[in-house]
Amino acid sequence: MDIASSIVMVLLFGLLVWLSYFDILERRLPNQLVLAVAGLGLGLALWRSMSLSSLLPLQGSLLGMLLAAGPALLFSLLYYWLRKRDGFGAGDIKLLAALGLFFGPMGIALLPLASLMATLVTLPRLLFSIDKTRWRTIAFGPYLSLAAFILLFTVQVL
Repeated sequence: MDIASSIVMVLLFGLLVWLSYFDILERRLPNQLVLAVAGLGLGLALWRSMSLSSLLPLQGSLLGMLLAAGPALLFSLLYYWLRKRDGFGAGDIKLLAALGLFFGPMGIALLPLASLMATLVTLPRLLFSIDKTRWRTIAFGPYLSLAAFILLFTVQVL
């Protein structure tokens, strides 16, 4: 791993912790922070493309963004159409797109699966909680962040 990737990894880690904090407390992911994650991912892809004199890293990042956000957006629209309420927040879709810039098409297939598995840990609390109003929704950002951490440190996608 080169120095640029290491710096980006530390910055990404900090941004994801901050995003998780906001999502847990306020049930929202601030656009500025999600945009910073996207900017880091795009910047890293551009850096790699320039250093390799090839557009493949940039193309892979953009494809990862589309493969991450497309199905999530489709799921969200379908859920809203069927249930007449939001099932997947717009911030979660934007965060998935931003993380898709980092992981590309290969890593992005693992991200939703890993975050879904992490979310399953929360379901008993959601189902058996006395305070049903607080746990009616799940802050999905921390689970996306946890899945991104797992991918960063196990798969070495950066």
